[in-house]
Amino acid sequence: LLHRGSYCRDFWNLLDGIVVICALVAFAFAGTEGAAGKNLNTIKSLRVLRVLRPLKTIKRIPKLKAVFDCVVNSLKNVFNILVVYFLFQFIFGVIAVQLFNGKFFFCTDKTKRYAHECHGQFFVFEEQNEPPRVEMREWRLRPFNYDNTINAMLTLFVVTTGEGWPGIRQNSMDTTEEDQGPSPFFRVEVRSQTHSIELDIRECLQRCCNCPIKITSLDKCPFEFCSPN
Repeated sequence: LLHRGSYCRDFWNLLDGIVVICALVAFAFAGTEGAAGKNLNTIKSLRVLRVLRPLKTIKRIPKLKAVFDCVVNSLKNVFNILVVYFLFQFIFGVIAVQLFNGKFFFCTDKTKRYAHECHGQFFVFEEQNEPPRVEMREWRLRPFNYDNTINAMLTLFVVTTGEGWPGIRQNSMDTTEEDQGPSPFFRVEVRSQTHSIELDIRECLQRCCNCPIKITSLDKCPFEFCSPN
């Protein structure tokens, strides 16, 4: 470290030195037995670091090193994008906590809706040929919830990935109030909006079918979309 050409001032030399030291430590304790050897079994996992040694070839190939340098430099821009992404996740996470905090709980017995009722035992029927089994009622929290900002951001991240979002959407639609279990399609605004869309589609189809049947002349059609103009 005292002069410019020292071994430890090069990142690749440091990487290779760390890999060699870890491999020597793991090799030294590989043959140990007894309690001490069992406690040091995790050191053997350091041998995995040997796969990093081929990275030294990047330094010897100029083109490959240029590509590696470009990737490292691009990480700065990626970091800035991640900051903006996490900022948006935080904003929507706070809103989700305000809307759904404490509302993603449910009882293992679906016949019980409130938290004070979710106690005792209940029968579980799975198949007709098997006798029912007895289980304890538990008031549980769903794995993806909005009880705090961290869980809310994690849930929103799962939704943005496009995997598992239908279940989260259904759980959000079934939420009621705190200390209450889910109720199917409890959100009236979602249900009414879906129902109104279905009615509009039915009405439009009915008009399209009745117009050419009941009207002999297009000039007398009472609907705007049937007129030739």
